[in-house]
Amino acid sequence: MKRIFTFLILLATGTITPVFLKAQEVVKGKLDFLKGTTEMKVVFTYNKLIVGEDGREASYIKRRKAEKEAKEPGSGAAWEQSWFADREKHYEPSFIELFKKYADITLSKDSTPKYVMVVNTRFIEVGYNVAVSSRKAAINLDVEIFDQANMKKSICKVMMDDMKGGKGQFATGLRIGDAYAKAGKELGKMISKKIDD
Repeated sequence: MKRIFTFLILLATGTITPVFLKAQEVVKGKLDFLKGTTEMKVVFTYNKLIVGEDGREASYIKRRKAEKEAKEPGSGAAWEQSWFADREKHYEPSFIELFKKYADITLSKDSTPKYVMVVNTRFIEVGYNVAVSSRKAAINLDVEIFDQANMKKSICKVMMDDMKGGKGQFATGLRIGDAYAKAGKELGKMISKKIDD
């Protein structure tokens, strides 16, 4: 208690300054090399994904499957299949669409242009929507851009934290998809600004 009181006194007197992290920040390289780029390949990864308070994605899936099975036997497997399908159905298309709108750069999964964008999801907060309460979904991403000729070392890296999505949707995939749309929009705006400066 004494330590907390001392900390609050120091904070109030300005001896300690709180640190506020930016929601998106270039942590490696610069983005101006993308000037004139009209297309990039995009790869989405979900390495070491943490989901809400469950920790590892596998723990979240195990808990949710058990809950579904307890309510309706046989529904757990269908829920798991839907959880993974939402990536291609909602998350990735939402990111791609809004990124193109704001950066004027087309992202394609199949093309082979000069640059490759790798979007790795580190964290997902699924949010919820019940009759009397709701919480927005949110995601944290690492976005790295590589030269196609050298996929071992990225040219630049952007960290995107607390990209919040839908609040009103009952479907998890739509809520989280809105968070990806927000991330695509913010990254597109950032790149557009950097290459126009």
